[in-house]
Amino acid sequence: MRRLIGSGIDFLVEAGFLYLPLLYDPAIEKEIQATPDPTESKETSGSVILNEGKHFVKSLSLHSLVANYERIGKDLYDQVKSAVLRQVAGNVDRGETSLSWKLITIIFQVMPYFIKKNRGFERGKFGKEEILKLIAEKVDVPPREYERTNTVFDLKPLQEALKELEKLDSTFKLPRDGIISSSELNHWLQKALRAQVVEKERTLLKNEVLRREQLIASVDEDMDILLYVAHKGSLEINGFGFTRIGTSDDYLIYKRTGEYRLKDYYGRSYLFRDCRVAVPTFSPFKPVVMEKYKHPFLYAHDSGQEICMHGFYPPQQFSAENAINLLEEGINALLYGYDARRRNGYHSLDRTREYVRTVEFEDYRIPPGEQKSLK
Repeated sequence: MRRLIGSGIDFLVEAGFLYLPLLYDPAIEKEIQATPDPTESKETSGSVILNEGKHFVKSLSLHSLVANYERIGKDLYDQVKSAVLRQVAGNVDRGETSLSWKLITIIFQVMPYFIKKNRGFERGKFGKEEILKLIAEKVDVPPREYERTNTVFDLKPLQEALKELEKLDSTFKLPRDGIISSSELNHWLQKALRAQVVEKERTLLKNEVLRREQLIASVDEDMDILLYVAHKGSLEINGFGFTRIGTSDDYLIYKRTGEYRLKDYYGRSYLFRDCRVAVPTFSPFKPVVMEKYKHPFLYAHDSGQEICMHGFYPPQQFSAENAINLLEEGINALLYGYDARRRNGYHSLDRTREYVRTVEFEDYRIPPGEQKSLK
């Protein structure tokens, strides 16, 4: 697109759409001969317009061009974005801090759900204080090791940057209908991109300020515990846990299955060892097994595999509710989803000619003598 805009040719703007010069082609000569000239009549014929003796073909919406330019012309978009951000006062760090909203969501919304189920607290109160007390019992937190000067609590740089962005214009008008040169189109495009960047950055900053205000309100007390967990990046209590992925602000949230048994078509039992079913805090939001593992609902014998779930549609964003539902669906699929009669899944527990044997389960089969004692 950048080459086209810098080509030096003239374009036509009509009703918010950009028209490109139509190259001569004998095959369409008869079609364009009937096209009226808008300088004499406002009527148009299909996607071709005759203007000042030249034919132009309809190409794209100018609004769509601006809205999607970050993907199709990233170099120019980044240049415009950098120019806008240089006007914002101060060197604002809007990156997520170690104590982020995702971690707070995991600790105070996802973890209580599974801890309550494990500890029989269904009817009892299990709020913030109980969670922090439980963490303190499980984790040896060094006293006052982490100061409260974490950048997440300093909202002043963000608020000042937001004030500067509020002063910048975030509106743009479409160019007038008619012929427009490539240089004029390029100038208009940069102004439109600048307006879009200002609006996007303004929205991002507002959301970040709001997010940090909520974070400060929710973790004002017992900061030492939370900062220690954030620094460590992982925690497991009663079979529920999470672990940070690298140095990012994303996590794998997991729940252990414990040992469980499945039966094959002939009623023979198979003992499956404990594994961790996890969901990420980033897309795609699909349940996976963390360890090297095999199961009829796993394609291979490997780690990090997605669990096969019929009719499953992953959510589009991370939330406590989505994380809880995904973990439960993944665990239920492993423990209760296999139907011995239908032999559903990628593999069958027992040998059958209908399945290509890529994963074997004979080593999981419980010996006949032990199976009788389990009944």
